[in-house]
Amino acid sequence: MKINRILFIDDSVENGATAITTDPRIDFVSSPEGVEAALKDYDCIITDLRMTHAESGFEVVEKALRAGKLPYIATGGTYEHGGSFNRVSVFNYGFFRNFDKMTKAEPRFWQEALQAIDGAEAKVQPVRLALEKVYSTLGIVPEDTLKMMMQMYRQNRDKITGGKH
Repeated sequence: MKINRILFIDDSVENGATAITTDPRIDFVSSPEGVEAALKDYDCIITDLRMTHAESGFEVVEKALRAGKLPYIATGGTYEHGGSFNRVSVFNYGFFRNFDKMTKAEPRFWQEALQAIDGAEAKVQPVRLALEKVYSTLGIVPEDTLKMMMQMYRQNRDKITGGKH
């Protein structure tokens, strides 16, 4: 699938400004509140992990999954939420990649991350297509499927945090 439209959700306006100036396919919103309606309009959803609270990103992930979308989480940086590291991790249920010595406020991160996401499409495509098919057929994604996929996202988050949240 060619990614034509990308929605990026992050509470950092600096990260959003960098994203939209680096790639014209990206639209940015600075709050996870009220994004449900917009999710259906995008080929790719990328969300920060921690925004208004520690679970904000996972709430966006669940909303996207419920809409039949397979979102990515991009989390990390040198200044975000009191962090002192210089790495951004990008992941979804079956894709995980660290971008060392970068922040989301750098165009180089967006160039490399979007290239990695494009490259991961072959791996995630079967699940993405199945999720889209279930949603288009039933109008919902079954709760068991949501629960299993959320668990996979959380396991990838635990790779970053060492199980500490």
